[in-house]
Amino acid sequence: MATLHQLRSINNRISGRLALVTGASGGIGSACTKALADEGCDVSGYGAQESAESLARELSEKYPEQLFLTERQTSSPATPPALVPRILQNPEVAARHTAISILVANAGRARRARDISEIDEDDWDDVLEVNARSQFVITKACVPGMRLEGWGRVILIGSIASRGEGSTVSPAMIGSTGLIPAAQSQTWASGTDINTLQATDPGLAIATHVPVQRLGEPEEVANIVIMLAKTGYVTGQDILLAGA
Repeated sequence: MATLHQLRSINNRISGRLALVTGASGGIGSACTKALADEGCDVSGYGAQESAESLARELSEKYPEQLFLTERQTSSPATPPALVPRILQNPEVAARHTAISILVANAGRARRARDISEIDEDDWDDVLEVNARSQFVITKACVPGMRLEGWGRVILIGSIASRGEGSTVSPAMIGSTGLIPAAQSQTWASGTDINTLQATDPGLAIATHVPVQRLGEPEEVANIVIMLAKTGYVTGQDILLAGA
């Protein structure tokens, strides 16, 4: 006998769902955490303990009916697969959720290098472990629960440095993350020598090369994350935020 199939109904509601944000203590991670909280999500943040706990306290005061948990980042560079069951076994979480519904895999490492000679093999291994393997491991841990729940969003935070597949957000030239220095000045004269500007105000020098003439903000990355979480018909996209 043939199996009867049915079209899925539209369900883009994210309020009340459980989200996991890795790298939650950084500029983009904290902006995503706040944006998800604003949308009514319970959020578990994985990151540096002090920063993540401070953010959780702030959001708990603002949204006392929602859950905001922190998972301390371990000394290992990769996000551990045990993180997901540990979150779901938390009594407060278990009383409300059976799965992580929204994953924002934001944890990553980067360093500016002008030449391959400036990159050690250990640096290369470390970046691959955090930026590639960690996203695979944490996604693999979350997907079974999403399948059982019949609803899920996997949002990977990448970089303009590597364009790939999946619902990926690829930020370029984002300020307030620690990677790009803040501009010391907001103005520059026409004909300014860029090499001189690079030496005196590197943040401004970088911003002058962006077509919209400014650096991006972590909140603008968070806006795209929320759009992807609330729009289930957007799949398999690599969205570039480059100010171009």
